[in-house]
Amino acid sequence: MNTLSGKLVKTAGVLGLAVAALATVSASPAGASASATASCTKYYRFDNVQVQVDNCSDGWVWIYTGDGTYYTATVEISVGFGGGETKKLTADRGKATAQKFIQVGSIKICGTKWLGIPYASPWWTYCTADISV
Repeated sequence: MNTLSGKLVKTAGVLGLAVAALATVSASPAGASASATASCTKYYRFDNVQVQVDNCSDGWVWIYTGDGTYYTATVEISVGFGGGETKKLTADRGKATAQKFIQVGSIKICGTKWLGIPYASPWWTYCTADISV
């Protein structure tokens, strides 16, 4: 399993400033939550999968699958007090998606890759442990 690294942006400003460095994707964190401040947003990376969680103002979760190991990625989101319900967001390679979730407690990032020819051979899914946000 690949390693997971997360970092919190240390500079103040709107989330849109942080998005400027990302490649063009079909959805962006800025579009999901323009009022979110960088200090409220947590960033996670799992190989070629990027996840951002704004759990302060709007409660948005954003996932993007770039070029790399995984062909598709899913973020499992535990929402509600005490992690009462699990929701999922999925993004294929080169795509992004975002959705509003209130009270995100933890996430788990999963990536799926094919062994050999994509879509015509066995596939494997690798996941991180639960990550408290």
